[in-house]
Amino acid sequence: MTIGANLDGLPQLDARAVAVFEYVLSRGSLKCRTPDAPPALGLTQEEVEAACRTLLLLRLLRPAPGRPEELIPVSPDAAAAEVVGPLEERLARDAAHAQSVRDDLHSLMPHYRAARRRRSHREGIDLLPDLSAASAMLTEAAADCREEVFSIQPGGGRAPHRLGDAIDRDLAMLRRGVRMRTLYQHSARSSLSTQGYVETLAEAGAEYRTAAELPDRAVVFDRAVAFLPRRAGGGSGEGAVLVRDPDVVAYLCRVFEQHWSGATPFLGTSEAAYKEVGHSLRRALVGLLAEGAKDEVIARRMGMSLRTCRRHIADLLEELGAESRFQGGVLAERAGLTAPEHPAARGRDETPRHPAARGRDETPRHPAARGRDETARG
Repeated sequence: MTIGANLDGLPQLDARAVAVFEYVLSRGSLKCRTPDAPPALGLTQEEVEAACRTLLLLRLLRPAPGRPEELIPVSPDAAAAEVVGPLEERLARDAAHAQSVRDDLHSLMPHYRAARRRRSHREGIDLLPDLSAASAMLTEAAADCREEVFSIQPGGGRAPHRLGDAIDRDLAMLRRGVRMRTLYQHSARSSLSTQGYVETLAEAGAEYRTAAELPDRAVVFDRAVAFLPRRAGGGSGEGAVLVRDPDVVAYLCRVFEQHWSGATPFLGTSEAAYKEVGHSLRRALVGLLAEGAKDEVIARRMGMSLRTCRRHIADLLEELGAESRFQGGVLAERAGLTAPEHPAARGRDETPRHPAARGRDETPRHPAARGRDETARG
């Protein structure tokens, strides 16, 4: 049984030492070097002597005045003050020294940041090796943002802890009058955490749209600073590349605007939020199936789980009345689903249905989509 921790080379207070201490307390003293160990302890003479050495080092026993061969007990509080007190003082000095060194090093940060900015402006990029470094720089760029920020967030719904970390930062930018636009994939509409986050930020003025497919992640502040995931050399994308090169940033802006113009508005929680983009999802699925892509590839590009992807494929084949993927491709081509989508047709759901499927409820439409249909028919 170990009672205490080993501090600075001090012995541990074990069960034998505790037994000897309790014996000395009950008797008032103990002659440590006697021919025979006290029978009541049930210990050998060597064990008693070892326990006495431990208790002496821990200051729980001391020689009696004038009788050095006899040991008497000491208050544990007094022993603790004598043994642990100096250790605590040394720890306090070390902590103060550590804080002083930290302050000295931190005082160099303005010089480091200024040099990094100068180097980044010259070189155009800055590599951020891990998530921690990327998050710190992202927070700094968000605090400096004054006009607009846009981001591309492929994949499904974002993790709740990531949204929790971002909401205060994003709301602070919106309160400063920063325009905020974000592109998600359609699959993010089924995420409850993403729905709640989008609804909260949309009420504060942020804008959100979704598309069937998106390029890799990107965040751009004031059309001057961009964050991209690190992918070179098989990187996981957890770090980031901070880009200030004007031509690269301008290219990213054009990519974003192109995808934004063809995406569908997303306001957060809505019963029809996922159904609004059903036609766009079907067209994307048909295109990937026509390419011969495997289910795993389709799921990754559509930002959804493999199970969800296969369910969408099965539903699509059922709607087309196809018994195989090949037949589904033929029917989709006849229906015009493999041809490029005309802008005026966005939002319409004209997928031919198998006779057995006719009569089912049609996909509910967002009011804005109904208005576009009327315009197209006119």
